[in-house]
Amino acid sequence: MRVSSFSTFKIPVADLDRAVRFYREVFDLPSTFSAHEKSHLSFQGEPLIFEPIQTEMNPTTLTITVQDTPQAIENHLINYDVPQIAPMTTDKGTSIFHIADFEGNHINLCTKK
Repeated sequence: MRVSSFSTFKIPVADLDRAVRFYREVFDLPSTFSAHEKSHLSFQGEPLIFEPIQTEMNPTTLTITVQDTPQAIENHLINYDVPQIAPMTTDKGTSIFHIADFEGNHINLCTKK
């Protein structure tokens, strides 16, 4: 997936390893540390910060813009077994896929293709 922007770089999580794996695999983000250290991810040189939550968390909503066609996005989500939590919507020529990570954070995956 060709990500072009993130709306936030701070993501609340309870399970750091699972969150890192999800964002790395689904959004093809590079790891910034070796496998022997805690793995963190970056986007365009900016680190994604996974904030550990000790108590019940309030999910956040992220908007991630990608440079892929709606069909390519749908196929990618199917390949990674990521369900859509609502049907795709459109707004002023932008297709928006509604998904969630394992922590319950909502992700609006947008493309203008």
